[in-house]
Amino acid sequence: MKLWVFWLLTIGFRLGIWLLLTSDTSQFNLFVGLLLAVALPRSRAIAVAPGLVLGLVWKVIMALPEAYGEAIQMLSRHHGRERLAIVPGSGSRSSLVVFLEVFLITLTPLTIALGRLPDGSYQVHRLERGNP
Repeated sequence: MKLWVFWLLTIGFRLGIWLLLTSDTSQFNLFVGLLLAVALPRSRAIAVAPGLVLGLVWKVIMALPEAYGEAIQMLSRHHGRERLAIVPGSGSRSSLVVFLEVFLITLTPLTIALGRLPDGSYQVHRLERGNP
């Protein structure tokens, strides 16, 4: 049962990426995207709990409005202070989970992931308001 859930999540994720890349939601494009999502080879990566993936996808969706707000702030205010921070990760070695965690970090305009540490956390560069 879990394999079907993971397979459906993978197909949905691939189709979502296709729609973001093409910016076209016509029936034909949905059909082509679905065919490509099914035709791409399955990852032989480490199994991941579907709840972890769904939780990360939800966090990404919820971070979108914040990202737009920070983009507007970045255009209107000076962000001169830089700092490095450690952001905890899930510790999963799955490539899908790592991708979603890094995507969540870099989605906001004022942060970028610099690397993954051995304990599963991420080193992050942040811009903050204030003088350098």
